Order: sequence, then C-alpha cells, then structure tokens
Amino acid sequence: MPTTTDLLNHPITKTLQSDATEAAWRTAGNQLVKLTREPLVAVLSRHLGPDDESLRKKIADFLATEAGTALLAALLSIGLSAMPTSTGDAPQRLARELRVKAMADMGDLVADVVMGPLRQVMAFYLQDLANAPAPPPELTEGSTESLPVGAPEQREVPVG
Repeated sequence: MPTTTDLLNHPITKTLQSDATEAAWRTAGNQLVKLTREPLVAVLSRHLGPDDESLRKKIADFLATEAGTALLAALLSIGLSAMPTSTGDAPQRLARELRVKAMADMGDLVADVVMGPLRQVMAFYLQDLANAPAPPPELTEGSTESLPVGAPEQREVPVG
C-alpha cells in the first residue's frame, strides 16, 4: 500500500501541483481584470465626458469586448511591471500572466479575422459537396490542355 510520501512524490501529483499553481495565477489575472474594469470606466468617463452618460456606456461596452479585455490586461501588466522589485515576485508573476493573456486574446482575435472568411467558405463548400460542380478541366490532375468552349467533358467522377 502506497504511503502519503509516495503519493506526494508521484509524477502525477507533481504535475497536478504545477498545473494548480498556473491555474491560480491565471485566475488571479482574470479577477484583477474584472475588478479594475468598472473603476476604470468611471475614471475615464469622468475625465473624458463628465456630463455624457452615453460615453460611459461606450467605454464600458468596449472594455467588455475581447479587444478591450486584452487592452486592459496589457495596461495592468505594464503597471505591475513598473512596480519596484522590493514588492516581491508576485507583481512580476502576475504581470507576466496578464501579458500572456493579452497576447493570446489579441492573437485569437487576429486569427478570427483571418480565418473567419476561410471557415465560411469551407462550410459553404462542404455543406453541399454532393451537388458541387466539377472543377474545370484545366484544374484537374493530369490535364495538359483545356477543352474548347462548349465541349463536353469526357471523364468519370468517382462517387464516394
């Protein structure tokens, strides 16, 4: 029967401990972004348009988007990175987590912009693949010349 010491030294336990630590830092970063969002909206709206309630809503709506969240995480990371080293390792570790979050979120947004149209085209063509028109003869494998306009194709299309 394994002892407690054996279980604590098991590779799975060590992996779980490491993953739990990473998850705790990630959670701390996410919570810091959520906690600072509303006060930041209040400060920005007070200074940019004190009498304009619609500006407050626009700022809040932007900071609630993925891009706004990534921007806020990046700003918090900069602020935490500027803290003196005498505060310990926690601000630097949290700053790193927020930097990684901001980069990943913005990278995901850019990938969505680039890949979104491609996903739509793929879905469109895969939706009705059975009734899709055959490719032009000049695009088929082994074709060396194109057929004259109006000439019927002389090939079999595999069904499968």
